[in-house]
Amino acid sequence: MRGLFPEYDTGASVDYEAIWKHALFVFDTNTLLNLYRYQTGTRDELLNVLESLNDRIWIPHHVALEFQRNRLTVIADQNKRFSDVQRAVERAKISLGTDIEKLQLDRRHSLIDPKPLLEGFDELSGSFLSTLKALQETQQKLIQVDPLKERIEVLFDGRVGLPPNQQSEVDELYKEADKRFKLQLPPGYTDAEKGKKGPDEHTYGGIIYKRKYGDFLVWKQLLDHAKDSDFEFVVFVTDDAKEDWWWKVDSNGPKTIGPRPELVNEARREGGLTGFRMYNPEGFLKHTNEFLEAPVSDEALEEVRDVSTASSQRKRKHDYYLELARRAEALVYKWLWDKFPKAYPNERGFPDFVVDTDEKKLGFEVKVLTKPRDMMRRLRDAMQRSVFLTNESDFDEVTYVWVATNRTDAVYFLEAMDKVTDNKKTTTFKSIVGFVEAAELGDEKFEVIGGFDHMKKRSIWTS
Repeated sequence: MRGLFPEYDTGASVDYEAIWKHALFVFDTNTLLNLYRYQTGTRDELLNVLESLNDRIWIPHHVALEFQRNRLTVIADQNKRFSDVQRAVERAKISLGTDIEKLQLDRRHSLIDPKPLLEGFDELSGSFLSTLKALQETQQKLIQVDPLKERIEVLFDGRVGLPPNQQSEVDELYKEADKRFKLQLPPGYTDAEKGKKGPDEHTYGGIIYKRKYGDFLVWKQLLDHAKDSDFEFVVFVTDDAKEDWWWKVDSNGPKTIGPRPELVNEARREGGLTGFRMYNPEGFLKHTNEFLEAPVSDEALEEVRDVSTASSQRKRKHDYYLELARRAEALVYKWLWDKFPKAYPNERGFPDFVVDTDEKKLGFEVKVLTKPRDMMRRLRDAMQRSVFLTNESDFDEVTYVWVATNRTDAVYFLEAMDKVTDNKKTTTFKSIVGFVEAAELGDEKFEVIGGFDHMKKRSIWTS
C-alpha cells in the first residue's frame, strides 16, 4: 500500500529547495488585488519577489479578467476607509464632549476639570485628521493613471492563459462544475449559491461568465496550462481560505494541512504534474526568505497576515449571512406550504416562491433582517421592485417576507413600517414580518407577528 496515495502522505519529506528552484508559480485574483490593500513598502517587497521569479510566474486568463473587473472596486473600498475613519474620530469627539457635559462637573465637583482632556483630545484628533487628509491625497484615484496596475501588467506580460474560444466550451465546463458541486468535489462548491440573490453573470469577449464557477474555471485553466508546459511542479498562491481549496482537520480547533488531496490527485492525473502545493500570501513570503534572494521584512509579513485575516473575517461574515438566508427561505417555504396547497419555488429566482390561488398569482420574496434599523431603504427598494414586477409580469401581488432572528427586532421593524409611505398607493405590494423561533431539539419554525399593505391597513397574519 506504500506509495499508492501520495496526496494523503502528510509525513513525506519535501524537497522545498528543488520546488522553489524549478516550480511554476500561479497566482489567484485575490493575491493580486491585495496589493492595493498593502502599504507601499509591503507592496514593493511582494512585487520584488515576483520579479525575482522571472519567467516562472503565470496566471490563468480568468484571474487576469477578474483582476481587471474588480480592481476599481478594491480601490474605491480603500478610498472609503478614509471617510469611515474620519467619521469614527468625529463621533468619538462628540461623544466624549457629550458624556463629560452630562456629568456637570462644573457644578457637582470642585476638583475635576475636564477642560485639559477635551482640549487635548481636540488637538490630537485635529492633528490626526490633518495627516489623514494628506494621506488621502496620495491614495490611488478611480480615474487616474494607475502605476500599480501598469507594473502588474508588465510582470505578467506574456504570462497569462488563453481565453476560451467559444461559449460552448465554457458551458461544458459549467455542466462539469455542477456535477462536481453536487458531490462537493473541490474547488468551487462553496460558491454554488453565489448569484442567487444578485447578478451572477457578466459578459466579456462574447463569453458569458458566471460568478459561482470562477474558482472552477481558474482550476481547469491551471490544469490545461500545466499539461502543455514543461513544468513538473506547480505552486498556487491564493488568499482564499475556504474548505474547497484547503484540507482542514479539527484538532483542538481547525488545522490546515495543505491543499485538498483531491486537487493534488487531479493535478497529477489531469495536469501531468509530479507535485502540487499551495500557499497563502504569508506562507509564500515566509518561504521566499529562505529560498529566494529577495528578502521580505517582518513588517511586511505581519501586514500580509493582517490583510488575510481581515479578508477571512469578511468571508466568514458573508457565509454567516448566507446561511441565515438559506435557513429563512426553507422555513418560510414550509410556512407557505402549510397555508397554500399550490406553493412552489420560483425557478427564475425572483421572487423566491410562487403561490397560485384560484383568483391570483402571488409572489413571495424572503429577506433576512440582520440590521432592522437600517432596513427602511431596502423596504422602499422592495416597493419599487414589486411595482415593476406586477406591471411587467403575470404576478398579481408581491409579498416580501421579512425574517428577523428574534421577536424584538421583528416588532421594531413592523412598527417602523408605519413611517414609510408609498407614493404610488399600490395594493400589489405587501409585507409579512416574523422571526425564526428555535424549538426543542434544535427544530426551528417561522413565526409571523404581523403584516402591512400599502393602503396603510394593518392585516394580521398568523402562523
